[in-house]
Amino acid sequence: MISPIHNWVAEKTGLLNNLNPETLHNWQIEKLKNLIKYASENTSFYKDKLHITNDISELPFTLPSEIANDPFAFLAIPQNLVSRVTTLANSGTTRLKKRIFFSESDLERTIDFFAIGMSSMVNKGEHAQILISNRTENSLGSLLKESLSRIGVHSEISGAIKSVNSAIEDARKAGCLVGMPAEILYMSCVDETMRPKSVLLTADFIPQSIIERIKNTWKCNVFSHYGHTEFGYGFAVDCNHHNGFHLRSADFIVEIINLQTGKPANIGESGEIVITTLSNEAMPLIRYRTGNISSIIDSPCPCGCNLPQLGKLEGRIESTIPIGNDGTISIHLLDEIIFANSFVRGFNAALYLEANKNTLLLTIDSTDTIDFSAIKDKLPQELNIKIKYDSVDPFFTRRKRRIQII
Repeated sequence: MISPIHNWVAEKTGLLNNLNPETLHNWQIEKLKNLIKYASENTSFYKDKLHITNDISELPFTLPSEIANDPFAFLAIPQNLVSRVTTLANSGTTRLKKRIFFSESDLERTIDFFAIGMSSMVNKGEHAQILISNRTENSLGSLLKESLSRIGVHSEISGAIKSVNSAIEDARKAGCLVGMPAEILYMSCVDETMRPKSVLLTADFIPQSIIERIKNTWKCNVFSHYGHTEFGYGFAVDCNHHNGFHLRSADFIVEIINLQTGKPANIGESGEIVITTLSNEAMPLIRYRTGNISSIIDSPCPCGCNLPQLGKLEGRIESTIPIGNDGTISIHLLDEIIFANSFVRGFNAALYLEANKNTLLLTIDSTDTIDFSAIKDKLPQELNIKIKYDSVDPFFTRRKRRIQII
């Protein structure tokens, strides 16, 4: 069955049965022209910076640091019409925090997209457990809960979870679980008997090794979601064929730019994801550099969708740490390699200098000792690796995964 996202895009764009890559591109260009006019007239940041064009690559990039430096410069509506303000750490060099604004209409579009995306994973009358976010009004969790209610699905938000056992207790009777990859994997290692029908992994990098282990342990379908707070959380989700991420193309334009040149990358070439909002009312963003790495898939999905898809998420630019002359290391690489070992339930990584040599300390939560010879072969030879075994329950320190620099 074709992804419901495809049909949703067809309806929202009005292209219906005429939806294809060419008609979608032409529709997006017309929406882009309206966006340029809207952003130029209603925000101080974009005033005098934009011009009407059919070629989005002619327009300047927007950087996360620019939002952090002056978030109100991006606000396009009166403050009394803002329904939600989210503050989050900036991924750039400044220590300032980004403030992201949403109108009621912005939040409604997110709920609408979530409902369509979740319809592939859970059916009317079933129960879903949301193991991310909190219960406050207009939080990510509450928006997801509202979206599920619209398709007849009952859901609960777990809120503040302090241990894996608490998460398992909350989730035991749910048919669909929504949570962060490392946390859900840990749950599946602690309780192999659970049998959710589906799992949606979100809110962090999703290693294929984690997907395969959860799927094999719980005998369930595992979906992946990619989103950003800056764009209203929901952006792209895969379908039952897991061939790539189906994009929210009625609301956004996605580009992939070459990491060295900043120019548009070739189809299939890895580069930085750059996103332009077409519908955001409170905070329009044009060519926003996300710092995430992926590629564009232009071949049709086996589900029947013929629109471009986003390929596998390959990590974050800022998470790649140079080692030696030409080596690198990242939490994404470590996750993919180490979580592939069936003994590993969880791990933390810390990097520090010892005797002028980069030393990687891995704290491993495992059911048995690990042979790291194969793992070492995939890491820079200049890297000194130390291993210790200990409990690493990810619910104790809930956050996106990273290598701690000591």
